[in-house]
Amino acid sequence: MTMNLRPATASDASYLLELEKTCMRGYAEALWGSWRQSDTAETLDLAGHEIVEVAGRSCGCIAVSWHPDHMFVEKLYINPENQGRGIGGYALKAKVDLAAERGLPTKLSVLVTNPADRFYRREGFVLESETAVRRRFIKPLRDADRTR
Repeated sequence: MTMNLRPATASDASYLLELEKTCMRGYAEALWGSWRQSDTAETLDLAGHEIVEVAGRSCGCIAVSWHPDHMFVEKLYINPENQGRGIGGYALKAKVDLAAERGLPTKLSVLVTNPADRFYRREGFVLESETAVRRRFIKPLRDADRTR
């Protein structure tokens, strides 16, 4: 299975918004009772967004932001029909490895209604803090990463 990441372009905006709705609507409704789309195709800021492709087909996205002391995973959405096949792990590992190369840990947050926290724990993330709405995770650098 050939997987790769490519930068998102303006032509991907509608796909990204539909993917967000597909992946997040149920968790938002369970938490807040309703769903509100975060952006429109015209207002979506594509900085840091990459499309996850398998065999040339779009099947998800990952978006990160860089900070002086960490990289933050803003989004990791995989189409439900493609989940459980290692695709999310591939995309996450690519970004975590890039952060480690820069000597930075990786952080992210998950809605408390989203069972993805199990996935992140399997990927080596540990709970850093929790509120009534979100669980915040960190993947600390390993000692080998600190010497790069």
